Amino acid sequence: MGAWIAFLEGFASAGALIAAILTTLMVTGNRTHYAVMHYLGLCDAAMREPRFSNPELGKIDLRERTFNGEKAQFERYEWYVARLVYTLDAVMRLTPWQQWGAVAKTQLANHSHYFASDYYARQNYLTHYSPRMRRLIRQQRAA
Repeated sequence: MGAWIAFLEGFASAGALIAAILTTLMVTGNRTHYAVMHYLGLCDAAMREPRFSNPELGKIDLRERTFNGEKAQFERYEWYVARLVYTLDAVMRLTPWQQWGAVAKTQLANHSHYFASDYYARQNYLTHYSPRMRRLIRQQRAA
């Protein structure tokens, strides 16, 4: 009888361990899925607005706050950059074990002129982001 109870205790412990491992794998998979979905949403925005994802396709005037001579387009550009930063910040937080930092560096580099501007500094946007994202943006400002 004692051997049977020991067997059941061992079986229950193994079952609990397996359940914990499977739960961890499932949570990790879900977080990865949500990170990818966030990033794909950003990719959709970039395909709709390629001039904002690559501002070299247009002309930004930070003093006049225009994009291709239009104030409304500058406003749209700023919202695109905000979406970019928030999306990259979210995916890096969701899946810190993945290499989203490299993606962020590449994507943020397209906007280094904007990040380095006095205009951007005066907006005080950095306080809205995680320490890791603030570091990445500061690196772009210094580039």
